[in-house]
Amino acid sequence: MSAPGSWLGTARWRNWRSSRAGAATAADAGSDDDLILLDEVTLARLRRLSLLTGRARTEGLAGEHRSRRRGTSPEFADFKRYSQGDDFRRIDWNTYARLDGLFVRLSEVTTELSVHILLDSSASMDWKGQAQQLTKFTAARRLAGALAYVALWGFDRVTIVPFSTSLGFPFGPVQGRTQVVPALRYLQQLRPLGGTMLAPAVAAYAYGKKRPGLLLLISDFLAGETDALRRVLHDLRARGWQTAVLHVVDDAEVAPEAATAWLRHDDEGISRQSLELVDRESGAILRLAPDDDVVTRYVAAVNTWLEEIETICSTEGATYARISTAWDLDDLTLALLHERGVVA
Repeated sequence: MSAPGSWLGTARWRNWRSSRAGAATAADAGSDDDLILLDEVTLARLRRLSLLTGRARTEGLAGEHRSRRRGTSPEFADFKRYSQGDDFRRIDWNTYARLDGLFVRLSEVTTELSVHILLDSSASMDWKGQAQQLTKFTAARRLAGALAYVALWGFDRVTIVPFSTSLGFPFGPVQGRTQVVPALRYLQQLRPLGGTMLAPAVAAYAYGKKRPGLLLLISDFLAGETDALRRVLHDLRARGWQTAVLHVVDDAEVAPEAATAWLRHDDEGISRQSLELVDRESGAILRLAPDDDVVTRYVAAVNTWLEEIETICSTEGATYARISTAWDLDDLTLALLHERGVVA
């Protein structure tokens, strides 16, 4: 069986023995365009979170990330012995009375983080394995909205960029809580753009920035060979970027039992004798019979592909989190992001 990056999740099926041959399935029906990305309950929980900077460099003075630098803000951080050139107005006279020595008060400086959210908007993202679930694109937009909200609430500088074969029209860079509504409105109005060229799009974006920051890459990673992902993550690390790879998946693609059920049965539970998989991006067609051998090889290929992506991220110092479209955002998803060190 060919690599999952070529077919996994980019296809719709046709059952040649069905009277509805050639018709779209329930997986293709329905639209998530009118769904509210984030409700008030979720927003209230997000306000208590912040993005972890990792190696990403913070700058400026408007944000809420603690810095190792010391300044003159009201927030006390530490004492140090007075030395020539220190501001004598910051001498702590109470300490002098107790210790008979001159000490100055150091205050904490807070800095802002540049957050870059790159959102896969290719056609393979506009797919769901079951009618009652979200498409990967809507789940990804919801995740992007949550992370943008956390960043903007903490006064970080945020840029959101959709990509497919090239970079789409960006939102930002913006800063401040007044930008929350425009950011969510922007994500709500995004639509899938077409094919996928993930590595060139990410590289083109990163190379165009003077200063590295925190790059949140949200995708299903159905974009050719994994070596391309390895190269772009390696380049990002070499240039000083802190990268988090957020892998959005549908259980029908990657969970063995769900994938087996999807391959062998239609949405009405009727066994399939043959399948025609149509690539949503290129229109290429793959015909197969979903027997035991095909299903076994598919599951093995998917597991190998997932392991390769996770290994690449670990090797190149990128945080990796695999997020199912079936998960509730303010429960399992945020718990995983907290565990992997994306939010705190």
